[in-house]
Amino acid sequence: METINTPYDDTFRTLLQDCPELVVPLINELFGTNYTGREVVVSNENEIFLRNPEGKKEKRVTDSNLTLISLKGISKRYHLECQSTADGTMEIRMWEYDAQIALMNKEYRDGVLYVKFPDSAVIYLRSNSNTPDELKICICVGEKEIFYEIPILKVKNYTLNEIFKKQLWLLIPFYIFRYEKEFRIINGDEKRLRSLRMEYENVAARLDQECQSGRMKPITGGALCELANNVVKKLASKYDNVEKEVTEVMGGKVLNYRSKEIFREAMEKGLEEGRLEGSNQKTVELVTKKYQKGDSVSKIAEDLLMSVEEVEEILGKMTVSQ
Repeated sequence: METINTPYDDTFRTLLQDCPELVVPLINELFGTNYTGREVVVSNENEIFLRNPEGKKEKRVTDSNLTLISLKGISKRYHLECQSTADGTMEIRMWEYDAQIALMNKEYRDGVLYVKFPDSAVIYLRSNSNTPDELKICICVGEKEIFYEIPILKVKNYTLNEIFKKQLWLLIPFYIFRYEKEFRIINGDEKRLRSLRMEYENVAARLDQECQSGRMKPITGGALCELANNVVKKLASKYDNVEKEVTEVMGGKVLNYRSKEIFREAMEKGLEEGRLEGSNQKTVELVTKKYQKGDSVSKIAEDLLMSVEEVEEILGKMTVSQ
């Protein structure tokens, strides 16, 4: 089964890579957890290799393979997939991905192989009344049946107020999907176009408020605006007026935020000037580079002869400084 990346997958992955803090409220919403947002989010290896019926290896890339580490050092693994349209293959794909992720962290204890599956979920950008609330897989072992349930989050079910109230900001670039079936009508209706523009002006204004209050980093606000533009350009490419109204608003806001380049230069300058107090400059640089490459906290600690707590402290200060 071959999987094909879409611009929406890329948007989802980009947000998780550049603004990992956005995933924490999403996980709270999906799994009923109560993370505070101060946790360290670690991106794990997301390339998975499977053997097809002919015995050849095939590479698959998950949308996310994350570990959240609490302030108490407790870690938990999560796997999230962003899917634009239900295609009847999600159960198979999730099983394949989750089984491989579990094997990545296998343990042998007293001659027994132990594997722990990640907590997994699917984010559907399109949904209807027939879209289930969860995927179900039944694992049969002899006479026993174990049901493996994977929750589904439907983006179209969330109003703008709910998105901001629950800080589900990661959904903002995909908000335009709720209007997809109305594009043709909106595109030729001046009143509907004005209404759409006003809604996105509201989005931009509320993002400004979140940044000014300190609840959101400016780089995150800029990324959300830029990626919202990318999504609407792809989704509404045949509807010039719809695309124009949204991108004029969100594109204008991007210019008011710091770009990735400026942000990264500031971070590098901060490292050079030793602004991460209490940490050795060289050690901070090594931890940072290994973290950005996707190494786990435990692996970084082992490689650099540090404790897990010391690595978490450095990563925590990085998050605060950003």
